[in-house]
Amino acid sequence: MTGPAMTALRASGVWLAVIFATGAADAACTKRRAHVASGELQNIVAKPAPAGIKRAVWDDVRAFYAQREHAPAWIGDSAPSARAKDALRVITSANEHGLLASDYDEQTMARLLGELSTAEADQASAYRLTRLAQFDVRVTTALLGLGRDVAIGRTTPASIDRRWKARRKAPDVAGSLNTAIGGELAEWLGAIQPRHPEYAALQKALADMTGVRRRGGWPTVPAGVFKRDVSHRSVITLRQRLAATGELQPAAQRHREVRAKYDSGVENAVRAFQEHHALKATGVVDAVTQAAMNVSVDERIRQIALNLERWRWMPDDLGARHFIVNIPYFHVVAREHGKPVNDIRVVVGKPGNETPIFSSEMDTVVFSPYWNIPDTIVSGETAPAVAKDAGYLARNNIEVLRVSNSGAERVDPSTIEWDDPAAVQELAFRQRPGAKNALGHVKFLFTNPYNVYLHDTPADNLFARRGRAFSHGCIRIEEPAALAKYVLRDQPDWTEPRILAAMHAGVEKAVKLAQPIPVHVVYFTAWVDERGGIHFQPDVYGYDWKQR
Repeated sequence: MTGPAMTALRASGVWLAVIFATGAADAACTKRRAHVASGELQNIVAKPAPAGIKRAVWDDVRAFYAQREHAPAWIGDSAPSARAKDALRVITSANEHGLLASDYDEQTMARLLGELSTAEADQASAYRLTRLAQFDVRVTTALLGLGRDVAIGRTTPASIDRRWKARRKAPDVAGSLNTAIGGELAEWLGAIQPRHPEYAALQKALADMTGVRRRGGWPTVPAGVFKRDVSHRSVITLRQRLAATGELQPAAQRHREVRAKYDSGVENAVRAFQEHHALKATGVVDAVTQAAMNVSVDERIRQIALNLERWRWMPDDLGARHFIVNIPYFHVVAREHGKPVNDIRVVVGKPGNETPIFSSEMDTVVFSPYWNIPDTIVSGETAPAVAKDAGYLARNNIEVLRVSNSGAERVDPSTIEWDDPAAVQELAFRQRPGAKNALGHVKFLFTNPYNVYLHDTPADNLFARRGRAFSHGCIRIEEPAALAKYVLRDQPDWTEPRILAAMHAGVEKAVKLAQPIPVHVVYFTAWVDERGGIHFQPDVYGYDWKQR
């Protein structure tokens, strides 16, 4: 084989030529062309996964062809079928999910589709049939790779934080693709993508932001004079920036003098921008607001794509009634049937003591709780404080216990060798219920291996901060009584007066919920509100950077 034919074979065979060996070529002349293609397909998929193809994807490829009895999906007797063009359009739509079509061989397959669609001198040659079989498998592999990535993610959350687990079960990607071939292939990705409306809303936000980029993006807002009712040329650029993302209606038809004025419309648009970017809504363009405005459109597109990926790690069923604790948003939101019904500010773990991302079920409320102080806090904070100040324990209402199989006994702090880490390590420390208790007057438990829960706090002043990453990992809540009332609403004995009394009784009391409530601790730095506004939150733990 020489000349153009050899050149074409080399071009199409770079995808691990060993996989596409022509083991059935000798039988090509004695079988019908469809059978030859099936034989080639069976020979190809029997080989190990090609370089760069995930084992799970190759398993799906094998399952796909086994379900079809190795009949080709994208070729006819002598050329690619019309479905091949449909398949290529699906691959191109990867961009709508924040993925890159180029990662799924889009350009190469478009070229091969063109080459194989043109007539050749010997339509029945073994060489051509092999190329067609290779093309069929290549299209299938790209589609199934894309399908898996859209369904459960291209990356894994453990690459960001080893404690972070993917919570979505993979759908039957191979079976669903085979079904879609006989129906609407264009709808296939929509059938296997995350079911949550939040995912679809982020897709729309991505499309809108991509449209902004296509129109040239937005201008850089310069340092300027941004004062109410004062005109300055910098305000014209500010108006253009706000119009690009919809906070302000375009003012192209207005006189320059009007467009240069920082009027109430501009002030309200700045305030809306600030609300969408986790900034204090002052209506004033300060340095922080200016910096947020000058984040590039490409960066915002990447941020949306990262958050689409995180929805692929979420469980399909969040629960009809559930809590979402979004760490970068610093809020816990109670939702019923997908709609927010309660929104409470929270304090989360500080960098170095990051609150883990996980799902569980709240099943217990504990009033007037003890705080069992974690060993890391004892060794890092409590013991050193006592070594310097003998009155520290009494002043903070902390007792020391020696725990054994027979129970726990109190230990006199004066008998402890505080400079001996081994001796301290044998002891347990807990803070009694009361106003100084670090857990406040109530905590809300949901089983997890991290000993993380929601709780009240005596440090109420922290809730006034914009960024609220201050804890050792647990989640402090601003309105504990309101949350207790909400989770106990189906238990009529627990009236509001009784809840308040139990919170201040000074005696620990655990109450089981009549129905556990799912809790999802998440990390979304881009999300869409009920009005369709796209919000960008600070990357408090640097997870956006790690995920790139």
